[in-house]
Amino acid sequence: MHSWPETRRGTPHRWSQTEIGLIGGDCVGKRKRSCQQPRPDRRRRALLGGLTGWILSPILFRSDPARAAVGDGVNASKMRAQAGDQLVFKTGARKGEVITIADVAFGARPLVAYPYDPIEGVLRNGSRLNQILVLRLAEDSYTDKVRARAVDGVIAYSAICTHENCPVTAWHSDDQLFICPCHETHYDPKNGARVVSGPAKRALPALPLTVKDGVLTAAGGLTGRVGRRKRN
Repeated sequence: MHSWPETRRGTPHRWSQTEIGLIGGDCVGKRKRSCQQPRPDRRRRALLGGLTGWILSPILFRSDPARAAVGDGVNASKMRAQAGDQLVFKTGARKGEVITIADVAFGARPLVAYPYDPIEGVLRNGSRLNQILVLRLAEDSYTDKVRARAVDGVIAYSAICTHENCPVTAWHSDDQLFICPCHETHYDPKNGARVVSGPAKRALPALPLTVKDGVLTAAGGLTGRVGRRKRN
């Protein structure tokens, strides 16, 4: 629909077919008003309206705290682990509960966790790429870099394979290696989760850890890009 110009009495004027038709830029209709083509006006108003909405939208959203909180929560849930995030159980009877050092048994199968922002109350489970592997091995078996990111022998890595974004769900207890079940890439957590065998080319990003109030907490962000690199 076209927008209707106002007449002097304030009643809308409806454009006739002859009034909006243009030939070589000349008016076809008899009225002076016929020289005005409604489409450019409509586009101009739409453009100005869009720009105004774009500029004012942050202000309008912030004027409603509840709505702003929901918007921030949705975005934050997809963010990768941040410094200060706590680690919580992803599944099981204790799903959503914080993980302490005592919860990570020495030499046991790795736990799968999600980061949790305790300040904003945001669980970062909005993306499956945020899954974290948590395990505890002998510190003297770690390289210096791995030991520097550990806390009491507990270390953490991204649970997403750098080959095809599959979740790394298998654990070889004898060799102490992560295994991706999709294409069998093996990662060595004692040496920065570097690739031992398989098609992946990059190590799993590490998550440096610390302890706050007895809870495993991220001391910083992940050390690299999660999952496979974008293809051209």
